[in-house]
Amino acid sequence: MSPAKATASATARITTEADTAKILVIEDYLDTRELLATLLQRKGYRVIEAEDGVEGLLKAGWMYPDLIIMDLSLPEMDGVEAARRIHAQAKLSQIPIFVISAYLTDAVKADVRAAGCTEIFSKPFDSEVLLERIARTLGPKALNPVKAG
Repeated sequence: MSPAKATASATARITTEADTAKILVIEDYLDTRELLATLLQRKGYRVIEAEDGVEGLLKAGWMYPDLIIMDLSLPEMDGVEAARRIHAQAKLSQIPIFVISAYLTDAVKADVRAAGCTEIFSKPFDSEVLLERIARTLGPKALNPVKAG
């Protein structure tokens, strides 16, 4: 491949990746985090992973994801507090946050909504519904996935 073609190809790849949604998955349970990452990557999303609330808060501030999916029962900082802190930062305040949790009482759901979370899913979750809501929330950015390969 000529240097000009290689540069054009690299530029096209960078442009495509820049137009692709980044999703931060904050989940302490490895199997669930890997399941979500695989599901999202197969749809072409770029995935960032964090295993606790503090790490999730830091990665959100460094990487500016387009959407966050998080558990509520997290070590170091629970999901509700992490969501509050994320949305308290001006640059992060508009990032949609989806919560997936096995512990969703009416009081917990009220706390989640008060923290500014966009969607709430019970575990086990329906992956097709999750993917549809992600696509709807991200709009045009969801239509530009990076092609695997």
